[in-house]
Amino acid sequence: MRIVKKTYFIVEFVLFYMVKLVQANIYIAFDIVTPKMHTMPDFITLPLKIKSDFGLLLFSNLVSMTPGSLTIDINEEKNCIEIHILYNQNKEKVRTEIEAIQNKINYLIN
Repeated sequence: MRIVKKTYFIVEFVLFYMVKLVQANIYIAFDIVTPKMHTMPDFITLPLKIKSDFGLLLFSNLVSMTPGSLTIDINEEKNCIEIHILYNQNKEKVRTEIEAIQNKINYLIN
């Protein structure tokens, strides 16, 4: 039963991430073709809930693969991550979306 549950959550996570990836790509493409750039670059620091090295690697790579965001640093204690974001119109929304990815990864690996 546990294998079925994990398989379900893996499929759900992949679909969730693909939707976020497509949304980010569309937003970037729209910004490129419009006459005015809408970028507002900024840095955000988030507390990390993921403790395993594999989970941190997966999380930082997925954040960096999403257009408009890039993992800059994970502190030595592995409890905070710094992320550069290209669009900071709504910092709380960005924080919530990144934390959703983190929560799903944390659930998958635990």
